[in-house]
Amino acid sequence: MTIIKITLLEIVRRRILLVTILLAIAFLAVFGIGVHYGYRETGFPDQLKTLIPAQFLILGLFFGSFIISFLAIMAAVGAISTEIENGTMHAIVPRPIRRSEIVLGKFLGYGLALAIFAAVFYIAVLLLINFQTGVWVPIRVKAIALYALQPLILLTITMFGTTFLPTLANGIAIFIIYALGILGGMMEQIGYLLNSKIIIKVGIISSLIMPADTVYRKIVYLLTSVADINFSTYLLGPFGSGSEPSVWMLVYIFMYICLFLFLAIKIFSKRNI
Repeated sequence: MTIIKITLLEIVRRRILLVTILLAIAFLAVFGIGVHYGYRETGFPDQLKTLIPAQFLILGLFFGSFIISFLAIMAAVGAISTEIENGTMHAIVPRPIRRSEIVLGKFLGYGLALAIFAAVFYIAVLLLINFQTGVWVPIRVKAIALYALQPLILLTITMFGTTFLPTLANGIAIFIIYALGILGGMMEQIGYLLNSKIIIKVGIISSLIMPADTVYRKIVYLLTSVADINFSTYLLGPFGSGSEPSVWMLVYIFMYICLFLFLAIKIFSKRNI
């Protein structure tokens, strides 16, 4: 609990949360203006006009994920390495605190802040859609939980990397892995559109390396599926979801998080500081 409190205070002190909140407000303002004029001033017939809110919704959640991912990576990129480099860790380790408690405490502290921020952001996007278009999108608890899960995946591998990589190298590596997951997810959806099994397999393999995009695809499927018919593949292309990721993928993500947390603890416990 002590490490969790210190971590939360550190997020505030370093102004990481403040900067991210300001960026999120700016994003939501631009997004809200786009939804307002994009929906009200379109020349589409009423039947096609009803499809616009779904497109804006998915685009808002997709690009909003970048802001949350930025917060997850930048907040924890030097959680261990920076404190070792500047000597702060020397004042913590000699105390009666196990190194596993340091890793888990930082993970839970960052994870709590990220989950709350992601949930609030998700609700804000849905309320903007509802307010600007009059189309009610149900705020499903399952979808909120999945949206909050995305940054936790990135947080996990960032915590893993910071136990043995310098801060800058860790940040570069995580951003590249995250971009790989996004690219693979888009390729998988293109594979569904082209009916290409090879492209689909490439996307699946990349999602196993970085499964954050898989969670986004499951959210898309939940929000855009009506009467068991998924329109998102044809309307949103690479931003949609050709099929719903199975519950086994969520089991894999849980094991993924546990594995990299375990590795982070093992590496840090043996590291000479």
